[in-house]
Amino acid sequence: MNKGVLWAMLILVISILVLIFNKGSVSVNLLICEISAMKSIVFLGFISVGVAIGLLIK
Repeated sequence: MNKGVLWAMLILVISILVLIFNKGSVSVNLLICEISAMKSIVFLGFISVGVAIGLLIK
């Protein structure tokens, strides 16, 4: 395995730990509305958007 794959796996493990240990609710204020959801769902959404942007840039 090269360094890029190892870094990706490390970031994946850290992301999974953050998703597991963040319970509770959070309110996200968007430009046009406010959404209340579980913290882990919000983090997963932000991670997904980041991955999609990274894939589009690459």
